[in-house]
Amino acid sequence: MHAHHVVELIGPPGLRWVEVPEPDTTAQLVVEVMAAGVSFADLLYTRGRYQVRPTLPFAPGMDAAGVVRSAPPGSGLEAGQRVAVLAAYGCWQDVITADPSWTLPLPDDMGFEAGAAAPLNYLTSLFALVRRGQAQPGEVLLVHGAAGGVGAAAIQVGRALGLTTIAVTSDERKRAFAAGCGADHAVCGANWREAVSEIVGAAGVDLALDPVGGDRLVDSLRLLAPEGRLLVVGFTAGEIPTVKVNRLLLGNIGVLGAASREFFERQPAVMAELWTHYLHLRKTGALADPPVEVWPFADARQALQAVEHRRSLGKNVLSRRT
Repeated sequence: MHAHHVVELIGPPGLRWVEVPEPDTTAQLVVEVMAAGVSFADLLYTRGRYQVRPTLPFAPGMDAAGVVRSAPPGSGLEAGQRVAVLAAYGCWQDVITADPSWTLPLPDDMGFEAGAAAPLNYLTSLFALVRRGQAQPGEVLLVHGAAGGVGAAAIQVGRALGLTTIAVTSDERKRAFAAGCGADHAVCGANWREAVSEIVGAAGVDLALDPVGGDRLVDSLRLLAPEGRLLVVGFTAGEIPTVKVNRLLLGNIGVLGAASREFFERQPAVMAELWTHYLHLRKTGALADPPVEVWPFADARQALQAVEHRRSLGKNVLSRRT
């Protein structure tokens, strides 16, 4: 089989498309991958900057969709079943072994490309908004990086949960994309805070979801309503900001971490519950399938460079069907 291996920790140029032996299938869940997601975390992996640092060479890829080839007894899965998979890494190859508790049923009417885009971003959004943020219908949600994979997912999930959504992006192209994902309001550019203030007035926002970090996070605190919650999802800007806790005290506001994958490692049952919630929202029509940019499976380097240079809209997905 073929796999994308990181052979040097130098970013996308360190990827190689190589032929490798198929994994040992003894007493393991084996999945033939049809599509795999590409995320900012994968970029960090290729530079040795993610908190998990596998031994070289290794295959990146934290989410995938495919068909079960074989399943161990008692796993609740069977050969031929369509599934989505979450993993620490390793999904950018033709065949993978997977943890049954991190393997999720994929509806028959959901394509493999959408299935590969959903687990990481949409479970993260549900975990952040429902589990951590305790979002309530009618509340106002501010989303940064709203044209990226997590941001677009948060806009869609927020709308499905009955929230009023405000998207913040860096340029007009991305603003239009976020609006197309269902944002009630979408703003862009350096004056985003003033634009959001004009929308919400003195009432502020109830929730802010931030995968960007840096000044965005600090400025978002100034927009929170009393008892507002800022949800920290990541730091794609590369800067981890410092928050003065007296601001939290005086504003009666909170900053909450939302590291879904790390939480699921300790409580995988929560991941299954959130996936059931996700499928319910999708089945009722409240939630559309993820917007994806599809790349041939062999073109992982180019797909990752699109993420690196902020060219992507929604989630990049590698597909064996193109």
